This record gives sequence, structure tokens and C-alpha cells, in this order.
Amino acid sequence: GFYEAQMRGFFSQFGDVERLRLSRSKKTGGSKGYGFIEFRDVDDAQIVADAMDTYLLAGKQLVVKQLPNSKLHEHMWEGAGEKFRPFPWREHERERHNKPKDAATQKKVNAQLLRGESKKRQRLKALGIDYSFPGYSSSRGGSAEADAGEQKSQKEDEGIGHEKREEKQEAKAPTQTRVAKKGSRKAAGSVSKPRTMATKKRR
Repeated sequence: GFYEAQMRGFFSQFGDVERLRLSRSKKTGGSKGYGFIEFRDVDDAQIVADAMDTYLLAGKQLVVKQLPNSKLHEHMWEGAGEKFRPFPWREHERERHNKPKDAATQKKVNAQLLRGESKKRQRLKALGIDYSFPGYSSSRGGSAEADAGEQKSQKEDEGIGHEKREEKQEAKAPTQTRVAKKGSRKAAGSVSKPRTMATKKRR
């Protein structure tokens, strides 16, 4: 890849590089496709902007612009010169998932497991499959919590079945028509100003 070390090595041929920062994804650590380079001499930066703009490098076309210091963000160079260390998301999520749960959280998790198991039993019964398995309800000892989960699941299934029957009746009625209004969606766009002295253009 073309990362900090490669960028510094390549652009050092034009002059002394003071600072360099490559924008990376905090989640994956991969390059976002643009970066910033500060040269000791402003003339060197102008030469790079003139010579390397639209230049094909590493299979991508560069877009290089020179920016005055007055247009740079005050936190532009935070982390510049430091080795990038991606955040250990896997270890973080593993610790979060395995940490001990309090009574309220554990009760909520148990209720979700019981509701899912109740729906599975009802689907098997609807298909005419006579199959019995212990499941979570037996491990809970037939507690009131299990019964509440099953009752809630049955109510949800009954509600879904009632809605489907209404849809079928509406479809059979020749005089009834349904008109769906299209909701307007606003397209939110962002305009980014060229803030790079050296950047790679995405494909």
C-alpha cells in the first residue's frame, strides 16, 4: 500500500517534509484516500501541486492542491508523525459481551431467549411437526418469566396473523383501493473543500 512511510519517501524528493498525516478509518485502520503534507519551503509545495496534480500513482490519479496555513483546521496535524495503531474492536466487543450482567439486563436477555424459543415451537406446530426439545423454558423450570415470554410471543403472532387476514380481505374486495402516499426524502449531501497538499483519489 501507499501509506505514511511511502508518502514521505516519495514526496521527499521535492523538498524537506516537515509534517505528514494520512487520514485513516478509526474502525478498520485503512486509508480514506487523502492526506496532508507540509513542506519546509512553500515553493516546494507549489512545485508538488503543479507537477503531481492528475499524476497516476499506484493505480490512482492524484488530486494535489496547495493550501495556505490560514485555511487549515486548528487540529489538522493532530497525530501527525505518530505510528497509527488501530483500535482493538474485537477485544473491546468480546470484553463487553462477556462482562457480568446485572439482574435487569440478564432478565431482559432471558425474556428474549424465551420469546424466540416460543416462536420456534409455534412454527414447528404450524408445520405439523411433532417435535419436543428441552430448550430454555425447561432450564428455567417453567418460571413465570417463561410463561410471560410465551404469552407475549403468542400475542405478537396473533396480531401478525390478524393483519395478514385484513390484507387478504382488502385484496379480494374489488371496490376497495389503497393509495400509498410517497414520502419525500431529503438527500443530505456534504461538500468537502480541497484541503490537501497531496492526496489520492478514490476510484
